[in-house]
Amino acid sequence: MKYKYYLLTVLTITLGLSGARTASSNPDIKDEAIKVLINFKTNCNPQSLNREVTEDGGLKFTAECSDKTFYPDGLTVLCPIRDVDVSCKIMTAAKEFKHLNMIYGPAGKNVHFSDENKEEN
Repeated sequence: MKYKYYLLTVLTITLGLSGARTASSNPDIKDEAIKVLINFKTNCNPQSLNREVTEDGGLKFTAECSDKTFYPDGLTVLCPIRDVDVSCKIMTAAKEFKHLNMIYGPAGKNVHFSDENKEEN
């Protein structure tokens, strides 16, 4: 009976140490995590993604978008903490086309039939 607890303790310690060694072997942020961030937060569908290591030890990702409407020069994502994907920030702002409002005027805001009904009330 006492060997059962001894073997269980040895097995738990072994699995714990092997898990810690596996987690620390590749701490970098995966490219897929950056692609998910770009897809959810921007209008860019990344066509290619390049990775660079910054001078301060962080990561810098540059993405080329398949649709160049909002990001014609690409997109830059900066991750100051190399192994924490929550630290990643999108550094490139989307392009805005303010002159299109001159074409459509104030009526361009009423896109749907329900928008006209809201203004009357």
